[in-house]
This record gives sequence, C-alpha cells and structure tokens, in this order.
Amino acid sequence: MAKSRTGNLSRRGFLAQGTTAAAAGTAAGLSGCAAPTEAGLSGGIWERPPNQRDKGNRQNLIFLNTDTFRADNLQAYGGNGLVRCPRLDKFAEDCVVFEDCYPEGMPTIPIRRVLMTGRRIVPYHYFHQHEPVQTPGWHELYYEDQTVSETLLEAGYHTAFIADIPHLQRPGKNFHRGYSYYEWARGHEVDSYEQAPAELSDDDIVPEHYPREYWDRWLELDPGRPDFMRQFLANRKRYETECEAIIEVTAKRVIDWLRRNHDKTPFFLHLEAFDPHEPWDPPKRFLDEYMPDATGPTWWEPPYSNIEVPQAGIDRLRANYAGESMCVDYWIGEILNTVEELGLFDNSVVVFFSDHGALLGEQGEFLKGPTRIRRQVTHNPFLVRLPGKEKAGTRASGFVHHPDVMPTLFSLLELDPPPRATGKNLWGLVNGEASPHDGLVQEYGWIGAIRTAEWQFSKVVDRGRLGYDYDPQLYNRADDPDELTNVADQHPDVVAELGAKIDSYLESGTEITKGHFHAKEDFTPRHRT
Repeated sequence: MAKSRTGNLSRRGFLAQGTTAAAAGTAAGLSGCAAPTEAGLSGGIWERPPNQRDKGNRQNLIFLNTDTFRADNLQAYGGNGLVRCPRLDKFAEDCVVFEDCYPEGMPTIPIRRVLMTGRRIVPYHYFHQHEPVQTPGWHELYYEDQTVSETLLEAGYHTAFIADIPHLQRPGKNFHRGYSYYEWARGHEVDSYEQAPAELSDDDIVPEHYPREYWDRWLELDPGRPDFMRQFLANRKRYETECEAIIEVTAKRVIDWLRRNHDKTPFFLHLEAFDPHEPWDPPKRFLDEYMPDATGPTWWEPPYSNIEVPQAGIDRLRANYAGESMCVDYWIGEILNTVEELGLFDNSVVVFFSDHGALLGEQGEFLKGPTRIRRQVTHNPFLVRLPGKEKAGTRASGFVHHPDVMPTLFSLLELDPPPRATGKNLWGLVNGEASPHDGLVQEYGWIGAIRTAEWQFSKVVDRGRLGYDYDPQLYNRADDPDELTNVADQHPDVVAELGAKIDSYLESGTEITKGHFHAKEDFTPRHRT
C-alpha cells in the first residue's frame, strides 16, 4: 500500500495542491526536453502559424475527447472487469491502438493546454485564478501559444469546437481560440447554470444521497461540501427535464453540426465531453446494467478526501462510474454512427481520446489527485481510425507523451505542426519503430512523477508549496502492474536515480514553459488599408 499523508483535503483542496534556471543541456531520453535555444521562443508576441493552404491531403480531423474515462474501460486495453463499452470496443477494432499514452501536466486544464498546443507545460508556473480551482498550470492559453485550431484554420480548414467542460468556458478562459464555430453546453458540476437555493439542509442530503455518519465525517473534512451539492443538485434538476445526461446534449450538437457541415471539407471537429467526470449520476437505464433498480443512498459524488467508504457505498460508486461510462459509450457511438452514415469515414481521421482516468477504490481511494499518479489515473485511451480502415487492428507500443499527440495527428494530415510545438511525431510506432522516450515525466500540483518500462515513481517537487506531507511512491510495473504496493523503502537507489531524472526534466523546461497573457504594448502608427 502507498504511504502518503495527505491530511484532510477537500475536493477543491485536492485540486488546489498542485523553479530554477534552465539546465545547460537536455535530460537524455526523457520526453519533451528541449535545447536551451528554444527559450527565445517565449514572449508576448503571437506569430500566425504558417500558411499551408496548398499542402496536406485535405482529410478531415474529428477529435473526440472525454474526461475521466479509464483506458481499461475498453477491451483494447485489457478491460477492467467492470465497465462495458460495446460501441467503442467495436470502433477500436477499426483503429490503430496506441498502447502507452500518458499525460505530462495534469489535470483538466493543463492537459488541454498540452493537447491544444503540442507543447510541454511543466515545470508548472502558478498564476492565481478568478475561480474556485487554484492549482499550478491551471490557466488559459498563453498569448503566444499556437494552437491546433489556429494552425488548421490557417491551412484552410473549417474549425468547430463543441464542449461541455465547465472549466474551459469560464470567463477569462480562451480555449475556443482559433475555432470558426464554437458552442458550449452547460450544467456540469458547479457551473452556475441554474440559480441554486440559498441554503441546503442536511435533510436534503441524508439519507437520499449519503448515510448520516458518512456525511457528518465529510463535513468535518470539507465544510464547503454543501455549497458544491447545492449547485450540482440545482443544475441536475434543470437539465434532467431536457436530457438524460449532459453528454446527450453535447453529442446531439456534434451530430447536428456534422449534418449541416459535413460537405464543408476539410474540417476539424473537436468535441470535449466532461462525462464520465464526477459527479457520477448515470441515467437509470445505464445504472440498471450494473445495479438493477438500485435503492439506498445515491453516492453520486465520490470522496476526494481519505474517508472510509462502507462496502455498500463502494459498490454503488463503482456501479455509478460504470453506468456513466456506458452512457458516454452510447452517445459517442451515436456520433460515430453519424460519421458513418454521412460517409465521413472515407476522408477523415477519427480519434477517440481521454485526458485521464480515476481510481475506483484501489488502495481504498477514488478519483484522481496529486498523490494518486498511478496507472488507473494516468493511462489514456488513444484510438486513431484512418480512412479505409488502414492499419486497423495495429497496436503501437512505446511511450507517447501528450505533447506528441498533436504532431502525430498532423503527420496524418500531411501538415506541419505549429513551430512552437515541442512534441514529436510518433506515428513511426505504428510501423514498429521504437519510442524515443525511455521515460515520461508528469506533474500534478507540486508532485512530480516518472514512468519507465520498469518503474512508476512520484515525489514532492516543491515541498514549500505542497501544504501536506507526502512520502515517495515507487511501484514495480512488472511485479505489480496495477501499482498497488509501494516499494520505495526497499529500493533507495532507484528512488534516487528516478528522482534525479524528474529534477533534470523539470530544470530543462523552466524557460520554455513560460508565457504571457497579453500582447506586448506597441505604439507603432497603424494606417487603414
């Protein structure tokens, strides 16, 4: 078992917990390390991506991204014995399956920054945000970032963004940059979609949603819990009159866009779906697949805090997650059916992806967090379907880091990624080439980790900012593939070696991960043309 003392962290506290001069070289073999000369690329000047209108194969790109969808929800990644996703399992049969894809910076917002720019983002730089989530790396795109959408727009693509992730659409965020069309679906989590009641009494929570003793303990650790539940329940009451789940609204908007715009080629269609992110409140028809006619507390919101959950709660939480994942499978399947109906598989690269997964009771923990950088949380599904089912069934082994995703997909469109991208085109893995990465460094809050072929290791990288105690975690991937037994005390030499590699990677990126949120002031006279 892992030894970590995380204290009494609330859900927001977990998100809120999460630099030195650039190294004079690169950390050999580690993903994303860049030469010091790249430091000059940072600055408050945005450069338009190169014009590639006369280049490429003009194939469409359809990128379907979900949140908190475990890789092993799918049979292509071994299955987890719980979740069933028949539609995505069928889709995977026609795809290239990248077996070893993992994030660099986590969670939600940092991951999107990487996916949208192809650029490494750690070590983190912290900026206070005008919102509840305060965690390093959690901020809008830098002014000088060049995004997937901006690059494809400059290449003559129609670009569309349809999303329901509340963090992407908060005031001040700019993740819809470069899209000629964008649309937000609302109502998730604490998005102020519905006016919540001023107060929420315990009678509104107990016993419908949680047992009394559990709720009282949660309130001790997280006094703000009623505020979260108040907004979530108000939102749910509103959207359940319109749909079975918000993914339904979002998927239908994607389908509608496809029907109206499928002939406007080439296009880049980007879906960002929050489900199966918690709260896990699946429609009854999907929950019934795992717990027919469930009774008792709903257990919709899992605990971030280390609170002992009774077995009945564990069973319901797992059934809730499975039902919610199956709901996602259904609605992503409806999108894929529309793609097929419109004949778009013939001229489109179609991708299914997810940012991260979640613990489902392993080591007595649920969800994600800086102290939970393990396989269940970090292993990503990455499925790519090519026109004509080319390479269908191919399994591409070898490490892929999130900065590599954009350059790899651009290679399939026969286009160059934006100049600021630091990731690598790893399509060669499909043809049996070895990955250039012999280790992947990750950072979540102020805890860093490294994954190698043999080990998964994590440690504190900024103890002064962490705010709680954390003992290093080391897992032997060969002996312990589920990463359940911490063996750090038994291998001090491995701990030292891997810790040094984390430090080297972070030091190599201090300058190139900096940026600005505004343009440089310019008083040069401008004349109308």
